[in-house]
Amino acid sequence: MRSVFTISLASLAVLYALFVLVSEDRGTPSGSELMQRQKTSDAGDRLIQAIMLRRQRQSDDPNSPNTDQLIKAQQVLKNDGIYTGPVDGRMSQSMREAIRSFQQSRQLSMTGKIDDETARELGV
Repeated sequence: MRSVFTISLASLAVLYALFVLVSEDRGTPSGSELMQRQKTSDAGDRLIQAIMLRRQRQSDDPNSPNTDQLIKAQQVLKNDGIYTGPVDGRMSQSMREAIRSFQQSRQLSMTGKIDDETARELGV
């Protein structure tokens, strides 16, 4: 019983010390800290811009299926036992391979993409 009390008291002391350290006002940051924060912020901004640009390019691609069509195709291929991945509307490598297998089984051009002919065969 005494050791449980000692451990609890020590844990509370550690938590209190952490609380004091976190809530302590450290004043204004130094010049080097400001530069580091700015660099980190700039890198984050560039990363977000790159992600948005990539998504925009994907949505502008007339050959890429829309998410609804891709989800339907994933479900059809999953029901047929060709696709084993998640039904999430993403064109993963395993989805491309499943499309190629489907295209091969139907004697279609093996593009790995949901073209018009493949979409018709899938019924999507």
